[in-house]
Amino acid sequence: MRTRICLSGLLMCLCWGCNNIEDAKPEDRSTFIRFYEKAHNVYGITAEEVDGGYAILGNESLANGSQNILFIRTDEHGDRLADDVVLPGGQAKALKVATDGYYIIGDSIKSNLESSDVSVYDLVVYSARLFKLNLTGTLVNKVVIADRKNTTNITDIHGGSVTLSDQNEIIVLGSFKAAGLSTTEKPYLISLDAATLDTLWYKTYDVLDRDYVNSKSVHIAPSGKVIWATALLKENQNFSRSYLGIPYIQQNSTFENFSQFGEATDQQLYANDIQPSEAVAFGYGVIGTYASPTGANSNMFFIRVNQQGNIIEGSERYFDGEQNRAVDAGVSSSEDTGDALTSTRDGGFILAGSVLTTPNLGKGGKDILLVKIDSQGNILWTKVIGGAGNETVNSIRETADGGLLLCGSNDVSGLSSIFILKTDANGELNN
Repeated sequence: MRTRICLSGLLMCLCWGCNNIEDAKPEDRSTFIRFYEKAHNVYGITAEEVDGGYAILGNESLANGSQNILFIRTDEHGDRLADDVVLPGGQAKALKVATDGYYIIGDSIKSNLESSDVSVYDLVVYSARLFKLNLTGTLVNKVVIADRKNTTNITDIHGGSVTLSDQNEIIVLGSFKAAGLSTTEKPYLISLDAATLDTLWYKTYDVLDRDYVNSKSVHIAPSGKVIWATALLKENQNFSRSYLGIPYIQQNSTFENFSQFGEATDQQLYANDIQPSEAVAFGYGVIGTYASPTGANSNMFFIRVNQQGNIIEGSERYFDGEQNRAVDAGVSSSEDTGDALTSTRDGGFILAGSVLTTPNLGKGGKDILLVKIDSQGNILWTKVIGGAGNETVNSIRETADGGLLLCGSNDVSGLSSIFILKTDANGELNN
């Protein structure tokens, strides 16, 4: 069964699945939607449940071309606790919550003063940056990872995702391009001391002559190995071809396993997120987008991976938003994406992505598509959430009360705002 929840601009209109939410006082509500707006574009990256409230990571793009990171702390109702923390000169990619604060990984972005075209802002990524904030959001430390200005063998470097090991080491996953003939983007891992941000070890990887488009999350497996998902991409004029890879790496060492899917077929396959199952024995779930080499006929994609980084044969699923079901690869009635997922305490996953409006579905632009599946990938329910603008989701988490916390961006008439959406366990807005 599919339920639709409608958002119209910045106002929520009550549709299927919304039960008298306007009649409840804010302090009585267990579900809500909150928007965080400015006079310029702001974009939601992720939201995490912390200490009875939420920590929200976002980015802002100013009219003069400047890029800044935003960090917002709220109470349990989504109301701001203090002024936003602004980290200037770049964009954020990921947030990791620690017992004593927050780690933010992202890129340093500057205007290219040597650009010959003064009519546009020519922005250049100069380095990856890691920030440490304390529990109140105050900046306490920062480290620059391989600034391109001071590195002769790297032309471009990006921060991507961050996690913490049991040894209290920060593990950062990113990508770089090496100077020379090769133009492909490769992954790197760097381990930093959590207290000082001093580098403990640093490794780059060059296994295949393809661009590595890494997932937004990286994890430490029960074995202590580092695991993530990546798309292995080749571009040729108007066609792009990619397949799925699961790097599984001993820390400070080389690939121990590199399971792959789709390498013998012709498609675009991007792995946007990987998250562990609530039951450790079930391994990991991976969500992404599957499409033709031209980018058409796209569907939400899901696949399972075991604890050793092996893709589980036959676990792949393709979900079509308009048909409201799993379909065969390449069968698509609507243009869909798979952008984030969370495990749930019943052993399944909830997949979050987008569906582009069709004559039979949607209110215009992109809407949020939620798909609840069991541990074997069977659909239990679906939800479509959206309005006349473009709503995109970038993260989803199961909360302590069993509900869901979504974070993303809402674009209305060209102006983007950050949103967080707190629903119940079934993706409903109610009390």
